[in-house]
Amino acid sequence: MAAKPSRSRPGRRLFGRGADYVALGLIAVAAIALAALALSGFSLRPGINLSPTSRPASTVFDLPAETPTPTPTPEAPISVSLLTDQPSAAADSWWASSVAASLVPGVVAGGDFAPTATVDSALTVSELEARVAAVPSLSGFVVVHAGAGDLDVGTAPAAVATEVQGLWQAVAAKGGTPIVTLVSPSNENGAETVELNGLLQTDAAAAGFGVLDLYSPVAASNGSWSPTFSADGVLPNAAGSQALAQAVVSQLPQLVVTK
Repeated sequence: MAAKPSRSRPGRRLFGRGADYVALGLIAVAAIALAALALSGFSLRPGINLSPTSRPASTVFDLPAETPTPTPTPEAPISVSLLTDQPSAAADSWWASSVAASLVPGVVAGGDFAPTATVDSALTVSELEARVAAVPSLSGFVVVHAGAGDLDVGTAPAAVATEVQGLWQAVAAKGGTPIVTLVSPSNENGAETVELNGLLQTDAAAAGFGVLDLYSPVAASNGSWSPTFSADGVLPNAAGSQALAQAVVSQLPQLVVTK
């Protein structure tokens, strides 16, 4: 006998497919909900992100603070005074055209001890020492330009050098730092001037004092004035004063360096 063909059950098959569709729909909804919670910052792990609106705290990096570059403090100008036996503080003198005119960088003019602007007013070393003794104190550097007046009255160069050393000591005892200046040329005492300047250079080196050369820029080889720089053979003319002023501007900065 032939087998009977099987009959399908439409109701059962339709119900099974519908259940599948429902399950897939629920899974899709759950996935969307989980994605939304994740985007909102919510976490299923206990103790983390308890508030749905919270966000992880941003990380703060402590960068090293920049150290400001200190502004350099400008150095105070160095005081330089003048102690001379010649009328070098006159309005057209080398001193007035250099230190007193503020043309030496880092240097300010202090006091000056100088005779009046006449040829006959040259002072001896002992007279200058008396002027130093009369002041309470000195400070800074002191340009000591002395000795020509003693040569003019016939004192031997060696004796003048010894007296000038005493003048340096007097300046130092008052608190100043001597700067030894070579004696200016002289048409009358040329040879003696050359000898005295040699002694002053040697003694200054032994004492540790700087030397300001106000002789070489304006002197002839025999110790007299170069005719270009003096009209009377005793004091510099305008050109001589300018040449000496330039020598001061050039040499003095190296002589006032403080350690």
